Amino acid sequence: MLRKITLTIIFVLSALTLFFLLKGDTKYTITFGFLDLTVIVFSILVWFNDKYYNEQISERIVSFPKKEMIKDILQKQANMLRFDKVEELPDGYKVYKGKQLVIDATFEKDENGNLLQIDGKYIVKLKAPEYVLHNIDNEIWSHIGK
Repeated sequence: MLRKITLTIIFVLSALTLFFLLKGDTKYTITFGFLDLTVIVFSILVWFNDKYYNEQISERIVSFPKKEMIKDILQKQANMLRFDKVEELPDGYKVYKGKQLVIDATFEKDENGNLLQIDGKYIVKLKAPEYVLHNIDNEIWSHIGK
């Protein structure tokens, strides 16, 4: 949708630039040309930001009082962001979109191989794109606030 709007704006500004160029009015030609160029540069920068920053895989270590809490949060993210499958493993969870792994939540283990608990809370290592981790942070804070 956003791509269609951007292309429409670029097309309209280019048409106005061409119209005033053919009419011979250089003041409006330059004005609409600069506006068109600005929209093109801005849309390219937004595309780079989305492609290289938001999709970048990051890692966070968080703690949860119950295993069900992390499953609940991951299920909410899967529903909200339309991920396909939440897979429960003995040592964590994996969330997929199609065949691509989107979220990898792994419970930390102690030296004996048992799930690590500190003050009764499970320690979980999350690997996911930055925008997903941001949403998970918000969910964690909403659970803390209850």
